[in-house]
Order: sequence, then C-alpha cells, then structure tokens
Amino acid sequence: MFSERLNKILTLLDVTSGDFARFAGCDKSYISRMTSGARIPKNGGAGAWRIVDGIYSCADEKGKTAGICELISCKEQNSADAIKAQIMAWLYGGEEVTDKKSKPPKDIVPYRVFGEKLNAVMELAEISNIRLGNLVNIDTSYISRFRNGLRSPKSNPRTMDAICTALLRRLGEQNRIKQLAALMKADPDALTDEEEAFSLFHDWLYDTEKTDSSSVIEKLLENIDTFSLDAKTPLPSFEEVAATVKCEDTVYFGSTGLQNAVIRFLASVISGGGKELYLYSDQNMNWLTDPAFRIKWAALMLGCVQKGIKIHVIHNVDRDVSEMIEAIISWLPLYMSGMIRSYYCKKQKNSRFSNTIFLCPGVACIKGSNVIGTEDQNGEYRYDTDPEILEIHQAAFRGLLDDAKQLVRIYGNLESEGLIHRGNSGMTVLGTALSFATMPKETLVSILERCGADETVKNRAFSVWESRKRLLNVTLNESFVHECIPVADEESLFGNKVLTDIPSLNVAYTPKEYAEHIRNIIALSDESPKYRFCALPDAPFDNTQIVLFDDLVTVSRLNTPQVTFLISHPAMYEAFMAYADSITARYKQDKLSTKRLLERYL
Repeated sequence: MFSERLNKILTLLDVTSGDFARFAGCDKSYISRMTSGARIPKNGGAGAWRIVDGIYSCADEKGKTAGICELISCKEQNSADAIKAQIMAWLYGGEEVTDKKSKPPKDIVPYRVFGEKLNAVMELAEISNIRLGNLVNIDTSYISRFRNGLRSPKSNPRTMDAICTALLRRLGEQNRIKQLAALMKADPDALTDEEEAFSLFHDWLYDTEKTDSSSVIEKLLENIDTFSLDAKTPLPSFEEVAATVKCEDTVYFGSTGLQNAVIRFLASVISGGGKELYLYSDQNMNWLTDPAFRIKWAALMLGCVQKGIKIHVIHNVDRDVSEMIEAIISWLPLYMSGMIRSYYCKKQKNSRFSNTIFLCPGVACIKGSNVIGTEDQNGEYRYDTDPEILEIHQAAFRGLLDDAKQLVRIYGNLESEGLIHRGNSGMTVLGTALSFATMPKETLVSILERCGADETVKNRAFSVWESRKRLLNVTLNESFVHECIPVADEESLFGNKVLTDIPSLNVAYTPKEYAEHIRNIIALSDESPKYRFCALPDAPFDNTQIVLFDDLVTVSRLNTPQVTFLISHPAMYEAFMAYADSITARYKQDKLSTKRLLERYL
C-alpha cells in the first residue's frame, strides 16, 4: 500500500524519483527502493517523516498543495503540520503509528548562524541592543540586523573585536564564563586565560574557519548604501593642483616623477578639452597611496567628471572576488558619477615587468614599462603629446581592451528602468519595501490623491507601475519571482514610517493601504506557484536594493545619487548569490506559513 500511494503522489507532483530525492534530502536510490516496494519505512519513523516533509516541500514549491490535500481527503488545510500528519496517515492507509517516537527535528547545527550565536550570548549576558551598541559605538539598528542574521560584522574587523571584547567583559563581570563555555561546547578551563578566551570566542562566534565571500559583499553594499556626496576632506581647486607642477619633461623618474606626470596629464586633459580617459596600470600603487598626492589626484579626477570626460579603467585584478570589490570601493566616488566604465583583463599579469598606460586621445599619454620592484626609485615614464605617437598608444590600449571584459556597468536611475530587467529570467529581490509591481492600482491611485501629486508625477508613477507590472507577469510566465522584503512592525506602520516603493515619491503607507497591498501579495502567491514572498524582520540595508537574475545582479542605490550597478562577472555573481541564499535560507517559509504571517496585517 505504501509504495502504491507514494507513486500516486509522485505522479501528481510530476517528479521523478531523482527529483523528489532533492526535496526529501536523501539519495535517489533510497526513493527508488520505496517506490518499488523493496523498502517501507516505519510508520511515524524518521525515514517516513523525511518522505512526508519532502512531499509537502515539493507540493509547496510546485503549487500543488491543494491537489495533495484533495488526493488524501485532508479537510484541515490551514496548518502545515496538520497536512503533513494527514499525508503520513494516508500513506499507511490510516494505520496507527507503529513508531511512537516524535517527529525528528530538522537537521540544523545549533548556533550555526552568526545571528543565532550572537542572540544566544546576548541573552546569556542579559544585554540589550542599545547597551551593546553603546559599548561598541554602533547604531542599535545594526545590532538588530546582526541578531536577525541579515548582516555580519565580518567586513569590519574592528567591530568584530569590539563585540567580542564587550561580551566577554560583561560575562566575566557576571561570573557566567562557564555557561558561555557550555554554549560553545568548549572546555571551561580554556576560557580562563584572557587572550586564549578571546581567540576561542572570536573563532566560535564568527566561524572563522569557514571561508565565504559574504564579508566582502557586505563591505561593498555598506559603502554603496552609506555613500555621501559630501567630501570628508575638502579638495583643492583644479587650478591650485595644476599650479603645483610647472615642468614639461618628456621623461619622468620614480614615484615622485610619476605623480608629477599624472598631475600635468590630468590638468592638460581638463584644460585641453579631452573627451575620454583610458587608464591601465599593474604596478604597485605606492605612488597613489601617498595622502598628500591622493588629494590632488582626487581633485583632478573630480574635475574630469565635472567636465563630462568619460573614464575607461582596466582594474588590476586577478579574478579574485575580494580584489575586484576592493577596486570598486576605492573608485566608488567615480562610479557614483556614472562617468566610468570598468574592465578586468582575461590574461594573467606579467610576473617580470609592470606596465602603465594613461591615455587621453588627442591630448597626451603617460607610458611606462619597468622591472617589477624598481618602479618607486628607478621607474621610467614617457610623456608623449605627438599625435602620431598617441595613435600608436591608442592602438595598444585597444589591444588591452580586446582581452578584457566589463567588470561593472553603471546606469542612472532613469536609464536602469528599461535596461536591467529580463522577462525570461528568474528574479530574486532583496528589497527595502513592498514592491511597486505588486501594489494594487486602486491603492496607487489612493496614495497619489492623498499626497496631492500633480499630473506629471501621476503620469510618471503609472508609467513605471505598468512597466513593472508587465515585467512581473512576463517573468512569472517564463520563470520565477522571489521577493525578500521586510514586513512592517506595528509601531512603524501606525507611526507613518513604512515607505512605499513609488519612484521619486517619499510617501508612507496608511495601515489601510498597507493591508490592501499585503492582500494583493497573498492573492498573487495563491494564484501563482512561481511567486514567493519571504518576510524579513528588517532590510539588510536601508538604501540599497539587490536583484539577482539567472546570470547577473543589479545593486541599486535608492537615494541620491541614484545609481544602479550591473554586475555579470561569474565569480562576483556567485558571491552575491551565496549572500542572498544565506538570507533566504534563514527566513524562507512554506506558502501556507507565509500566508498566516501576512494575514495579521489584514
């Protein structure tokens, strides 16, 4: 009976034994033995529950939960546990459970996630978010995101150390080091020495033995999210910097020489009406890290941007994700201007000679080729202005570009609307607000009327809404849409602090409007098996939205300057995907449970 009924369910779910094994978390040969009748698990045993959980998960993902309930005559459809219990009973023909053991817990390693560990230690130390935030000089919202598993301090080693120090000191004052050792499953004696205790606690709390790219992804997102147009250090004027170099040599030597050549070069580009810059250097960057020179360099590069000069830079990265992200962060102000195009070379770097080419067609070029390690003292850099020589250098740079691919594409807010979306690709969104595409039209009309929007704003809003709605429908026809969005807490909702996703309009929901939007999301989830809503307790970042497609990721900054980064480099895409997966894995629920969570807003 068991094997016959299991086969009926697999037929209804339209899955092979191999496909179903993925949902059940076991080998396909194990499933094959059950479907053939060669093996029948104990009624109510661990093996049987594994099959039941697999059936429910598969039905939930394929939108066939209702079909399963009809097959097994399940009348109680408001609880996942009730449906699973009925599946178990149906598979065994209503037989009484022969294995009296309770359903086994899911295979989760205790305190595996940083947020769970931090939460457990903070509860042990009886310390609040506000208190810990004050001790380590971090905003309380960050501590909340750490505990929720939405953020990690791994991008900031100082913050990591400060959290460890504060918690250990607190637990020491409370004489709770033994309880901490029990939580860590460590020898209490190992935590008696201050230095050793810090090292062990640090390794346990942050899983330092585990290698992933989450920290560098978070570091990039943090820099984009918090970027400010206000310069932290006042920059001198273009004229002030240009006046610091008077010489017009044809050859410059060493780091100081290269710095002087660069000042002359960029000043000539700005004053000489240059249109485009082409930059490549794989030598050490000591010449650029000198603080006094870097201010001059930043002032001149800003001058190029203000003149509308396009910048093409081939970053010196060897396909390592952390190198690529550090390169983007260091050039972030220029990226935010939208005037830069960045590339990475497909060929390996030369291990004997370093090369530098800074070119502005029709104006000037700096070119150097030196033995690696000799550049600071004896590097030799030619400064050319002859038109024929500049054409030769331009041809050489084209050769570099032929062996390079774009690292990041930059779009302004209006440009990105029609360029980044692909209707035939799956889409996963990590957003900050309920998506504009799922907002009912009546709610949009109500909000626009309430805030007194003029006709121009209304027309723009309806145009974008129709475009995104169309994209959502096309995507769901071809693939899937998963939205990971924070849901409102009562205080924020009734305090008019929950913002809408209407472009260029800073307006909050009323509780009634929010309920209408939530109701529409529930209806969409019921109608489309390919749509998933994952409720987050908070947004990972306040001002940044991440959208992952099948082979690229977009990172959109939602406040001024509004910029969208389009990233298609395979290694960077995989790092972003792993980051998104780490969040969805923590908060993903079956559709029925998600529906119950959302219904509290209605």
